[in-house]
Amino acid sequence: MRDILPQDSWLWERVESAYRRVMTLYNYLEIGIPVLEKTALFARSIGEDTDIVSKEMYTFTDTGGDELSLRPEGTAGVVRAYVQHAVGTQEPVSKLYYIGPMFRRERPQKGRFRQFHQAGSEMFGVPGPFPEIEQILMLKDFFGKLGLSDVAFACNHLGTPESRAAYTRLLVAYFQKHSDGLCEDCRRRLETNPLRILDCKQAACGEIIAGSPSFEASRPESAAGELETFIRVLRDMAVAVDVEPRLVRGLDYYTGIVFEGVARGEGGEGKGLALVGGGRYDELVSQLGGPPTPAVGYAIGLERLVDVCRSRLGEPTRPDVFVVVIGAQLEPRAVELMHRLRGGGWRCEFDPRGGSLKSQMKRADRVAARIALILGEDELRAGNVRLRCMAGGEQVDVPAAGLDSALREKLGAPGMEAGHRDG
Repeated sequence: MRDILPQDSWLWERVESAYRRVMTLYNYLEIGIPVLEKTALFARSIGEDTDIVSKEMYTFTDTGGDELSLRPEGTAGVVRAYVQHAVGTQEPVSKLYYIGPMFRRERPQKGRFRQFHQAGSEMFGVPGPFPEIEQILMLKDFFGKLGLSDVAFACNHLGTPESRAAYTRLLVAYFQKHSDGLCEDCRRRLETNPLRILDCKQAACGEIIAGSPSFEASRPESAAGELETFIRVLRDMAVAVDVEPRLVRGLDYYTGIVFEGVARGEGGEGKGLALVGGGRYDELVSQLGGPPTPAVGYAIGLERLVDVCRSRLGEPTRPDVFVVVIGAQLEPRAVELMHRLRGGGWRCEFDPRGGSLKSQMKRADRVAARIALILGEDELRAGNVRLRCMAGGEQVDVPAAGLDSALREKLGAPGMEAGHRDG
């Protein structure tokens, strides 16, 4: 687990703000779900034999005897809320999104944290493949707002329960012949959940997985048609998407089309990193006590995304205005001036410690203010404020009543800043 310090928090704010803007454009509404849920929720939805439930969750018994877990992912909690509050009876097509921390006790490695953050969305009430298409387009728009155009999508279709069962039997027969070369975890998965072997990242297992049966031979005609429509529509809209026949995702609730978005690493940043994964889970709502409801969703790993986009997000937010006060007796006037400017949307700062003109200007430079406003007795007697551009050093006295217009002439609208991608 790690802290997000001020030198990085502005990056997170940019990413999260861009995500909320895109969700609004697609008419998704934000939902807040608890960090703690009953452990049984995750065992039922994610699967007791997944690594997440069997080895990675932070689970404890509280003083009332309830077994609780810190949420390892967001979908289970959203579906629980959807069922508990009968959201589907209020809005048959429900489009929800969330942003927040998740918790898994994973092995330490680069880009993996035990408290990590995800942004995700879920759509309930519409069968595939067009909700999946909309979500890929939504992701493409979001990544584009971050200056990230080099994300390639891979997809697969997990078929029907019958076709998955047939494919699982093929996998079991194949992996049993190669069990001596599998890692300890995969030998256990062979007995409990063979599809999970395809997610293993161990090099030795990877060589065996590469020769395993492809899902394509087991995919029913209806599933193949959905997948073909999904790919065709996206490619017609210039979205790179390819079939990966061994893509199954790591959670048990997926049932139809599944997908991943991977950074291709133009410029060498984040090459090969999976940034987002998701898919269809039409059986989960009924498994958690609701009516049969088609559903699809995804989750984005924000730690990875922030790191990949770090050089693309411009510069940190900086003050528009730094007020320099010449004389402690003028500090009340400075506070009054800043309050008025902030009311108009200008980002303002000053140094309440006071000091000389030189020291306050150094402070203005250190916080990268764009304009310094100098308040002195002479300026105030004349009804003026001295405006100095920090970049070029030029300065001019402007009437206090016309200060907003003068700032707009120099800086544009309040809050505008070069390098800040608003989308």
